[in-house]
Amino acid sequence: MTKFLALVALGLMTLTACSKPIQKVETVYTIDQMMAQADSLVDDTLVFEGICSHLCKHGGRKAFLMGSDESQIFRVEGAQAGNFAPECVNNIVRVRGILRSLEYVPETNRIGDGLAHGENGQGCETEQKAIRIYYGEALSYEIVTR
Repeated sequence: MTKFLALVALGLMTLTACSKPIQKVETVYTIDQMMAQADSLVDDTLVFEGICSHLCKHGGRKAFLMGSDESQIFRVEGAQAGNFAPECVNNIVRVRGILRSLEYVPETNRIGDGLAHGENGQGCETEQKAIRIYYGEALSYEIVTR
């Protein structure tokens, strides 16, 4: 019986000594990839990246990340991450954030949650190009250097 317990203990020590912790590899979405799956990702916390083409002139509270071309512009609200740094512009920005959806109200040219800016609440030129159905709420961000 003692030999049996010793073998079991030795086996358990071997298993624990050889096992490696499982590291969760997080998917980093491009703007194009995220938008292609947006319906199934709404309200999920994601990591996504794109080239920052523009920051809101009002202190950098909004960043606009470009997908594969200028037809894919995605708006990211600073929210919990605070304002975006001016250095983000023309660099790849990786954001950990929550994909949100909002309702566009065309009769008033306002976004349902009152986030529109610019003349008469219609948004600046960049916001007018942005994908209006979805936006990101940033939890954190970093400028990616390659």
